[in-house]
Amino acid sequence: MSEETRKAPGLKLGKIGGVPVYLSSSWFIITAVITVSMGVQLSQTALIPAAGAYLLGFACAVAIALAVLVHEVAHAMVARAFKWPDAHIVLTLMGGHTQFGSFKASPGASLWVALAGPLSNFALAGLGWGIGQLVELNIYLQLLLDFGVYANLLLGAFNALPGLPLDGGRLVESIVWKATGSQYKGTIASAWAGRAIAVAVVFFFVAWPFLRGQQVQIITAVVGLMVAVFMWQATTALIGHSKLMLNLPTVIASDLMQPASAMASAASVADVHLRRAKRGGQVILVDPRGMPVGVVDEAALARVDPAHAAQAPALAVSRALGEGAVVAEDSDGRELIDYLASVPTAEYAVISSRGVVVGLLHQTDIVNAVTGRRK
Repeated sequence: MSEETRKAPGLKLGKIGGVPVYLSSSWFIITAVITVSMGVQLSQTALIPAAGAYLLGFACAVAIALAVLVHEVAHAMVARAFKWPDAHIVLTLMGGHTQFGSFKASPGASLWVALAGPLSNFALAGLGWGIGQLVELNIYLQLLLDFGVYANLLLGAFNALPGLPLDGGRLVESIVWKATGSQYKGTIASAWAGRAIAVAVVFFFVAWPFLRGQQVQIITAVVGLMVAVFMWQATTALIGHSKLMLNLPTVIASDLMQPASAMASAASVADVHLRRAKRGGQVILVDPRGMPVGVVDEAALARVDPAHAAQAPALAVSRALGEGAVVAEDSDGRELIDYLASVPTAEYAVISSRGVVVGLLHQTDIVNAVTGRRK
């Protein structure tokens, strides 16, 4: 799907280095929170008028957005060097993310792309600190510069922590990936490390001040909880997807199918009864080209008067199969998932390597198997 036809993830701001940048509507929420919280704190110092304090608070929110943008652009540019496809950047409530198209990565490339983000923030913090040492600024610009340095250090350090969905989590993922040969095992290990970090965030920002008898800062606690919830939800999705992908190669069509045999679509209900008495199993009707077109429905078959069985066409008691609803008996879960997405039917005829119909496969059986719910 082209960039023009797919639904945009937000307001398009333009492109940087050929990479589209979008602003999600949720970004305005975190911007409002930062503007108000910073404005309240700055106005209480009596150094800055209230109007100036809130304006500076908004500038701080923009500074964070710019830090996140540089962070994500660094990801995208390094990814481009490794020829990762279809990158686009989205600034969101939780900062931002860089999305890529489907491709096959390597442990080394994945790690370099991930580390580019935090390194860019450390570089920005160093640049800001250097400017502060060389140039004398007024109070507004000095506070904004100091905030920018602090924000970039915090953003870089936090993202460098070794747990997904943080960038540093790619280090754990890459180590396990290299050791086991499976990216998905690496993802699961790093996602569990990310869950530990999420718990630590809640403890540090909420539980620790309370245990020390200190007043819990509402804004800090809310942001900490938001970050922890986001991380927990993201790691849950990562673990679930990785387990599913690990399970796919173990799912084989021949293990899930019901035995079946083929009959010409011109057969009668009487012919079907004879076939079932002789072979048992499901009966799949095929057209003159040998393509499956329907599955005999047992309930409909039982309702046909035996006296009229020889005249009743088998197609009249069958469920239609969608065009192309044919899978090879040695197809694994990866191929079966593709069938689910491309063939609009709930049943599939299973054929052997010799092109003979050997079974019937139901969509629900595939879904249960790939999600680990098969009996």
